[in-house]
Amino acid sequence: MKTQQLLDEILGMLRLVKDNKEKLQKIHTFFTEEIYEEPEEEEIPEKYKKVVAQIADSLLAGFICYFNPDTFEIEDVPEHMINDPHEFKMLTGETEDSMALKHENWQKCIEFNPMDSHESFNIMKYFIDEVDNRNLQDRLIYDLNHRKPFANFKYRVENSDYRQQWFNFRQKQWEQYVWNEMQEQLGLWED
Repeated sequence: MKTQQLLDEILGMLRLVKDNKEKLQKIHTFFTEEIYEEPEEEEIPEKYKKVVAQIADSLLAGFICYFNPDTFEIEDVPEHMINDPHEFKMLTGETEDSMALKHENWQKCIEFNPMDSHESFNIMKYFIDEVDNRNLQDRLIYDLNHRKPFANFKYRVENSDYRQQWFNFRQKQWEQYVWNEMQEQLGLWED
């Protein structure tokens, strides 16, 4: 049987017992004891923690970041300047040529771009599992499955008791994203 067929069959079985707490508990116990393994998060080495956090913050603010692995310098460039220079010039009066970009002179440079919307959406989806309030979980799921999912999720979670938990969770996810990208790029220069 193919993987998707197995998954569909398992989900069908779960739907049949979804209202039976005792059966769901048995399934949960079986999964946690026999099947599920908590994924290990790779610890970010101490020497990179500060720079990874700074890059994550900048990406969240809409910048493209450049990192020099030799000097640990970071240069943040507004995303509009790179992706739509004409709009950037209209908004700021500056052009890419008028700004001295340090990263263009670095021998080694890692470029970090913000996550695409699919990846950001997944972070919101994963956060729902962190919420222990069933009512809020249901409302967040609703928000993600209807119009304007990003705006509605943001509004609901930021006006809840889970606001700080959301910020911490999102930051950690973005830092892991940066670290994964950094490791991949650093690997290119290893002997």
